[in-house]
Amino acid sequence: MANPCSSSSSYFQVSFYYYAKSSNETLTFGIVNGPAYTYLDDVSVLDITQSSTQLLCNGGFESGTCTCWSGTCPISTSPCHTGSYCINNGYTSMTYMYQTFHPAVGDLLYISFYTHWTGNGAQVTTSVTITP
Repeated sequence: MANPCSSSSSYFQVSFYYYAKSSNETLTFGIVNGPAYTYLDDVSVLDITQSSTQLLCNGGFESGTCTCWSGTCPISTSPCHTGSYCINNGYTSMTYMYQTFHPAVGDLLYISFYTHWTGNGAQVTTSVTITP
């Protein structure tokens, strides 16, 4: 998602299916939104093949820290999609946070997250990648 035409006052869900290519997959978010803010919450990787087992740790950030996540992970208390904590990023250069998880090769995964942003213009970008 890059350069949305206007700010979003509410969260919206982004989701997709992915077949695991490795037993060692990494989900990475790259976010930039200066001088405004991008919010991220309720990140989920469900292994549909394995009875919808959750593969991520602390995807809702409800520990109040970035437990299980690496990289730049700025915790916020508002406005979150659900719960008390979420990610709030207003950096003017791209920052990255990532988490590695371990599905079985070939399992069908349902990946989703909720996001919203304030402001608009050329500095608003959210990048999501998954790599084996």
